[in-house]
Amino acid sequence: MVNKPSTDHNAIVLQEGVPTEKMGWLESKIKPKTVTARYPIKGAALLYATCGFGSLGDALFGYNSGIMSGLLVNPVFIARFYRDYGGADGTTANINPTITGISVSCLQLTAALGALIAGRLGDMIGRKKCVRIGAFIYFFTAFIQMFAGDFSTFVAGRTIQGLGVGFLSMTVPIIQTEIAAPHARGLMVGIEYTFLIAGYMLSCWVDYGFNFLLPSDMSWQGPFIIQIVLSFVLFAMSFFLPETPRWLAKNGFMKESLQTVADLHSNGDIEAEHVQHVFLEIQEAVRYEASLGSAGWGEMFTTYRKRTIVGITAQAFAQLNGINIISFYLPSTLSDAGFGERKSLLYTGANAIPYTAATIATWYLADHWGRRPLLILGGILMAVLLGIVCAFTEADLGVQTRANGQYAFVMLYNIVYGFTWGPMPWLLPAEIFPLRSRSKGMALATFSNWIFNFIIGMVSPDAFDGIHGYFYVVIGGFCLFSAGLAYFLSHGR
Repeated sequence: MVNKPSTDHNAIVLQEGVPTEKMGWLESKIKPKTVTARYPIKGAALLYATCGFGSLGDALFGYNSGIMSGLLVNPVFIARFYRDYGGADGTTANINPTITGISVSCLQLTAALGALIAGRLGDMIGRKKCVRIGAFIYFFTAFIQMFAGDFSTFVAGRTIQGLGVGFLSMTVPIIQTEIAAPHARGLMVGIEYTFLIAGYMLSCWVDYGFNFLLPSDMSWQGPFIIQIVLSFVLFAMSFFLPETPRWLAKNGFMKESLQTVADLHSNGDIEAEHVQHVFLEIQEAVRYEASLGSAGWGEMFTTYRKRTIVGITAQAFAQLNGINIISFYLPSTLSDAGFGERKSLLYTGANAIPYTAATIATWYLADHWGRRPLLILGGILMAVLLGIVCAFTEADLGVQTRANGQYAFVMLYNIVYGFTWGPMPWLLPAEIFPLRSRSKGMALATFSNWIFNFIIGMVSPDAFDGIHGYFYVVIGGFCLFSAGLAYFLSHGR
């Protein structure tokens, strides 16, 4: 069914009762003139399918993080791509840490750019089309990496893929908050984050499974095949799920917005009382925010200054608190600590299981404990655990004792992060900005995440090479600082 922007009473009130913005040339060319609804299901099934659609987008980022961590202990992969940088023997012992950092963090830098682009583009063409573009970029760049013949080609493919990851990571949290009922936003974003970490967990076990195919090239190409399949599924799903009701209402598709609310929350019954209530809230919010006009970039640092600070700092410390030191380099760390290459992959996969399970606690805690207590608790506990990891790393202990101690407290750190500083920084920016500034606010917050993700990925190899386990103390200091910052800056609960 194809519909043009509605001309019912509600739409007329919106269009005539408030000023409308003049569209720029690009926006006038690419903004949809019609909305097509093709989804074959309604009610809870449609709601959770849409949530799953968004969550799969984040799962692809998590999967990518896990892929690289496993590849850095794969001798065939290392010999193929790092042979000109000291890795011809299949080990990273003689590779300049900066080269390792480039191969890991190149994606994060372009993901920051992709997040900024998607912020404005999402307002123009819609949320699900942004996800579609991100999935397509992800899909074809996975092929580039899979068939790359040298380091430069591989890094080029991974760098371009970052644009797609940026699109997904910026847009998905907005989709979750805009389709969820207000009382369930913490639940929906919690589910999204669980999918993200489940993607990471899947990649850990995929890396471990394909490692048994050594010395075949399929030992490192196999994980990219899985990545290609997942990104194709995401791309295909984008044609069969609805746009968010808030975006539809904001762009004049009032009738379609009401129908989408009903399809998501009431099996298509537009007369249901709770559907009418939710739609009325959407309509009033859109009318009010349209009367103010779309927020400019300057307003993000004036009118919405505190919200912007909260969003940017929350996402910055989501990275400075060290999670991607673990995600990117855990197999390498365990291998250096005394585990064999395959055993390090096995233990990395095992570590991802309680990490993923811990994120499920957020489904309940986010809306019952509140955001601020979780951030404070997480910062303090992670600082303590990283201090213990440092002690095991630097202490004069037997190889097995050191390795087991590091592993045990890294696992506890991941569990704490999984229900505190993991999901909360994604939820906060998506819910604290009003609709007129939500895309720009999320873009700035996500840009912050990727920039600091890039910094962590880039400096960690050199930092460990220079100060060894004491780098965990530095990261623990960031954790403590973030707990104090959460106390003073956290918005609302």
